Amino acid sequence: MIFYEFGNIKNPSILCMHGMMQDWNSEYELLKPLEKYYRLIIPAMDGFYDGSPDFSSFADQSSQIEEYIQREHNGELFGAYGASQGGLMLTEILSRDRIKIDTVIMDGVYVAHQGRIAGWLTYKMFCIYKNTGKFPVLINLMMKLMGTNKDDMLGGMEKTLYLRASDNTIKRNFIENYTYHTRPSIAATSAKVYLWCGSKEPYAIKSHKILKKYLKNYEEEIMPGFGHGEFLLFHQEEICQKIHDTLSRKMIL
Repeated sequence: MIFYEFGNIKNPSILCMHGMMQDWNSEYELLKPLEKYYRLIIPAMDGFYDGSPDFSSFADQSSQIEEYIQREHNGELFGAYGASQGGLMLTEILSRDRIKIDTVIMDGVYVAHQGRIAGWLTYKMFCIYKNTGKFPVLINLMMKLMGTNKDDMLGGMEKTLYLRASDNTIKRNFIENYTYHTRPSIAATSAKVYLWCGSKEPYAIKSHKILKKYLKNYEEEIMPGFGHGEFLLFHQEEICQKIHDTLSRKMIL
């Protein structure tokens, strides 16, 4: 894993986690307006940057993040933002409770168990797309379950996908993602957690119900009319302002 930091080192530090199959740099470009206010810490997850080892597991990736934050930031962060799988990674980090994060925003988090077969099929579809540039017809069903459509999603993904990942990385990543279970230990976190998703995201809404069983301090917002990733991918200025407004509540208090 490689870590990149942007913004004034004197500003509050926030961890920014990229989504599944995303390039770390695309996450930075989407969240770049935030560096005016924060020190952005953006990890490039293993398997998704040139010359990296294959993806291992969420536990291993979390351990690497924890070691870095403990070494470079005294084990404490002002905040964190994770979209899609980035939100799942934040649930894993909160469940481990080895670093302190004051405020966490999970945007479109999917922790509702979708099953190994679904993970395997999606892995196969992405390998076909990576190697041929074409998606199988089944992708339309997958997009419908995410509250979007192929054309809109691909329009956004073209800006963000890292397509040089190995087939082995894609398989490990997708199967672990689709079989992830939230652990009750997340209940011990002291972080204030904001759960965001679009009204057209059934799996995200189901995931919220799971997380709300354990989280003691959270706020939920379901945004009308949005599908998975649409707010982040197509409304950069608005989402960066929303993230800043949410994180800055603690500054005001």
